[in-house]
Amino acid sequence: MPSPHRSSHEHFTPATTKQTQPLLMLSPTDWASFLTVMADTLRLTPEALSMAYVYLHRYNRWASEESCSPLDDHTLCLASLSLSTKATESPRRLRELLVPAYAHLHPSSPPLTFPSPLYDSLRSTVVAAELLLLRVLRFDLRVPLPYDFLPRFLEKVLPPVATPGEEECAETKIVDICETGLGREVWGVVGRVMTSYKICNFFPARSVAAACLFHVALKRGLRIGDGSAKEWVKRLTGGKVEHEDFVEALEEIDNLCGASSEARRQGGREILRVG
Repeated sequence: MPSPHRSSHEHFTPATTKQTQPLLMLSPTDWASFLTVMADTLRLTPEALSMAYVYLHRYNRWASEESCSPLDDHTLCLASLSLSTKATESPRRLRELLVPAYAHLHPSSPPLTFPSPLYDSLRSTVVAAELLLLRVLRFDLRVPLPYDFLPRFLEKVLPPVATPGEEECAETKIVDICETGLGREVWGVVGRVMTSYKICNFFPARSVAAACLFHVALKRGLRIGDGSAKEWVKRLTGGKVEHEDFVEALEEIDNLCGASSEARRQGGREILRVG
């Protein structure tokens, strides 16, 4: 597969050059919507988008500590998304990012084409931003995500069932545990909370995964088994999550996603802090 950074001398023109009013338009200052719509445009997985948020928020933490921010919001989004596609083994060429990004940000302008001076300039800007972001991340792109822990956690909280062969699963439409109603809802909550600066910078991924599962379970009317929430977390994670981290992550998740009054009553801080 050609490198995402390789220049192409083949003239590229989008299939449709006629300018029409987009059905959905971005606010020029809403970088978060820009990042998510770019991920959707590129048909990226939730994991790739969440990884981009991790890179973006870690850059913002560095910029705050250094009292500088060399990158504008949209360039940072594109650099974060480009690196995340590589880290999650879903690489995209830079032109696959730049052409739709330009269309989203400049809906009334002619489509971006290449080779062209404008394309070369934008490409150079994003490449330089990637290099800066790599230095900020210390070239460590393998960041654990809460998604990594969800399959095992779901297996622990849902009753075990007989596992038929792949062919029988297809015939009887037995879904993967992550495709169950509980699994999809927890997956969605993880995707939502990974937009948070605090979640990406201050909480271990395993703690976030456990807290998201707890949050969704309570909102679905479920209760933890016998014992305190502290014991529940210990059993779920094999003792690998500090209870204080879990409680603080859950509080942040409740703030981001909201929790019903019943869920707050069942998962109230008085119960969570037992032990």
